Amino acid sequence: MKLKRRYRRGLFHFFRLIARLLGRGGMPALRDRGHRFGLLHYRFKPGKRRQLQAQIQRALAVSPDEAAAVLREAYRINDRAILEILAMYTRTVTAAEVAAACQVGGLEHLDEALAEGKGVVMLGMHMGNGVAMATHLAERGYPIAVIYRESGKIPTGFFRDGISGLGMEAIPAAPAATGVRRMLKALKENRILFILMDQATKQAGVAARFLGKSLNMPPGPAELARRTGASVVPALLTGVEPLWQFQLSRPVKLAPQDSLETTVQNLTEIMQSHIEKRPQWWTWHQRRWCRYPFVNETDGD
Repeated sequence: MKLKRRYRRGLFHFFRLIARLLGRGGMPALRDRGHRFGLLHYRFKPGKRRQLQAQIQRALAVSPDEAAAVLREAYRINDRAILEILAMYTRTVTAAEVAAACQVGGLEHLDEALAEGKGVVMLGMHMGNGVAMATHLAERGYPIAVIYRESGKIPTGFFRDGISGLGMEAIPAAPAATGVRRMLKALKENRILFILMDQATKQAGVAARFLGKSLNMPPGPAELARRTGASVVPALLTGVEPLWQFQLSRPVKLAPQDSLETTVQNLTEIMQSHIEKRPQWWTWHQRRWCRYPFVNETDGD
C-alpha cells in the first residue's frame, strides 16, 4: 500500500509540474493540451478501456461503438478538467482567467434561492471543470464555499490552499463534525455550498440506485438541505468548447416528510438523468462507480 501511495503521489507531482508549464499559455493552452492528454490516456490502458466500455454499454443500453465513443470523449474532456484544476490550484492561472473560460446560465434561479435567505446547496457532478464554474460565480460576487475531501495521494492542504487561492472558502468534508458545523454556518449566513455527490462514499452512506448499480451515496447534501430549509440548485454541464458552459436549474425544495433515503434517491435521479443525456462528459474512468457490480434483474430491477 505504501508503494502504491508513493507511486500515486509521484504521478500527482509530475502532472502538477506539467500543469504549471502548460498553464503559462493560459486556459486556452490548458484546454488544447488537456484534450490531447486525455486521448493519450484513453489509449494507454486497453484492459481498463474494454472493461469500462462494456459497463457503459450495459448502463446506457447502447452499442459497443457508441460506448467506445462515449468513453473516448469522457477521457478527452475530463482529463482536460483535471489539468486545468491542477494549474488553478497552483495559481498558474488567475481566478479572472478561470472565470473568463466559463459561462453560467440560469443565474436567476440561484438569485431566487438566495432571496429566501436560507443558503443554497449547489449540487455538482464530476462532469468537466465544476471548480471553474464555482470560481466564475465567486468572481461575480456570489458567496460560495467548495466542499472537498482530502486524498491520500495528494499532499494535505493542496485542495484547501487551491480553493482559497481562487477566492472561495474551502470546507473539508472530514472530520465530519467540524465540516458539518462549518457548512451549517455557511448556510445560516445565506451562502452557497458547492458539493459533488455523484460517487459512492467509502464511509457510511445511503443506498441508492445509480446507473444500474446500488451505491452508498453521500447523504450530506440532502441532510444539509433538510435541516436548514436551503434549496438545492443543480449545476449541469451543457457545453465544453470553446468555454465550459453550465446551466443552473430551478431550485429543488426537499419535502420534509420524505425519508432521507427517498431524498437521496431523488437527488441521485437528478444526476443520473443529466448523465444519461450527456454521458460523454461524465468521468466514467475516474469515479468509483465502475468498481461496483450491476444490480441483477432478478433482484427486482
